[in-house]
Amino acid sequence: MIAGFSIIFALFISGVSLFHTTSVQKIDEGRGVSSTIYNIKERLESVIYYNDNFIWNLILLAICLLVAFFAVAKLKKIKLRYQVIFLFLWTFILGTTWVISSQSAPTEDSYFVTNFALEFSNGDFSILEEDRYFKNCSYQLGYVFFNEILIRIARIFKPVTTFIFLEVCNAFFLSVIYVFLLLLLEALFHNPRINMVATILLALSAAPLIFCSFVYGVYPGMMFALIALYCEIRYLKDNKIVFGILAIPSIVIAVMVKSNYLIWLIAMVLTCLVVMFRRKKYAFDIGFLVLAVGLSMVVQPSVKAMYENRSGVDLGDSIPYVSWIAMGLNESDLAPGWYDYHYNITNFEESDFNAEKAAESSKKEIADRMHYFVKNPQYANDFFYLKAVSQWNETTYESIWNNVVRNQYQEKGKLSDWVCNQGQPKVRRYMDVFAQFIFFAFLVSCVYTLRKKNFLWGTIPLIFVGGFLFLLLSEGKSQYVMPYFILMTGFSAFGIVSLYDKFAEKIEGKRILSAVFLKRTARKDVPSEKNQQNQMK
Repeated sequence: MIAGFSIIFALFISGVSLFHTTSVQKIDEGRGVSSTIYNIKERLESVIYYNDNFIWNLILLAICLLVAFFAVAKLKKIKLRYQVIFLFLWTFILGTTWVISSQSAPTEDSYFVTNFALEFSNGDFSILEEDRYFKNCSYQLGYVFFNEILIRIARIFKPVTTFIFLEVCNAFFLSVIYVFLLLLLEALFHNPRINMVATILLALSAAPLIFCSFVYGVYPGMMFALIALYCEIRYLKDNKIVFGILAIPSIVIAVMVKSNYLIWLIAMVLTCLVVMFRRKKYAFDIGFLVLAVGLSMVVQPSVKAMYENRSGVDLGDSIPYVSWIAMGLNESDLAPGWYDYHYNITNFEESDFNAEKAAESSKKEIADRMHYFVKNPQYANDFFYLKAVSQWNETTYESIWNNVVRNQYQEKGKLSDWVCNQGQPKVRRYMDVFAQFIFFAFLVSCVYTLRKKNFLWGTIPLIFVGGFLFLLLSEGKSQYVMPYFILMTGFSAFGIVSLYDKFAEKIEGKRILSAVFLKRTARKDVPSEKNQQNQMK
């Protein structure tokens, strides 16, 4: 079921990427666009749908695949620890270089979760009384608390005057994410070639590096979620309790920092539940599940209570999450299902800031929309198609856009200035071609997961399925896809190596192709690996 659904969703994303690309850009006055797909108005965050050249994209995909096959054939075995060291240093150096060049300063929501973490560290809680932001969105306090800890540590060495150091921390978090993604692949597959291909793909991925300058909890949350996932896999495979113990605080911190990582928690719970009946370690596994779920459910309310106690301010009810589902099922000036304050802020105000009344209103809105979708199937098809494409096929995932529209501490460096201005079309095109290749390779990985029927291999596709459904129903925004795209990039190495092995079997004995794509030219007097296996059988 997991592999089947992941194949369907991955096939959709991969297929659509050959026909359409989405872009999020700042549309200035006088540059409004009216297309047959969607009406693009003048605004800060405009979603634009482009029709691509299908034949040309198909040719580029074939070229990328042949280059990947050539690379797999010529790869030399390198120890995992050297791959880890290289990828960590590569990512941290490039990410830090980008952050310093960008000079991006937090604005809007990212300003609230950084600037007021600084205020809270100084004992100033006036914002909690004077403004409704944290009363409406108390779930943000988990990341505020995380930032407050980082600020207190940083202040030991130097006064905090900018938040560039938090962006450098993002580069560090991304480096750790890549390290644990490699370790996770090693734990799942024990195949050095898969790790090597994953290392190359992650090193070549540009969007995550540019995303480092956006401070909003995405990377620290993913880092702890990925550590938790790796520890759970090691716990279930090797039966080492220490990994189960380490997984619990990791997933709890991930959920505290960013509640979206509840999707990862659900995937971990489902994986453990299924494997538990084969392992028959019921006491340990049930204890693991109870602690992981229980602590994750109380961590954000606990942080809220802690700030209420420190400030003496009763924050009251927060906007219920069902309001974001209502938003995700309605039209928006940006794109179908994207942000519209009417469905959360306005609804909460009209409900007298009562969470129960706001939830009832949102549930009615959802019921009305579902009824409308049933009565108008063509409209429903177009709505969800445009919403999915606006997120998954916006292959920069707002990494460039975030560096264009936000405030700055000083002028951009040459690198950032080129990427955000004259070099932007080229960078966007590179990201698009790279993403098309990752989508296809991830699809192949899901197919081979189904064929091999190794349940633990399905953990990553399960997270992808959960993310796809979540983003289809909740508030739409392409930057929310970034954690899933990183996960897909690593997992796609499995598909590339598997497809290469199949390709190698087909071309063995063909002189020219063998010379290029095999480690050695096949000779008639030397039996192939496949023939050797047949002889043994």
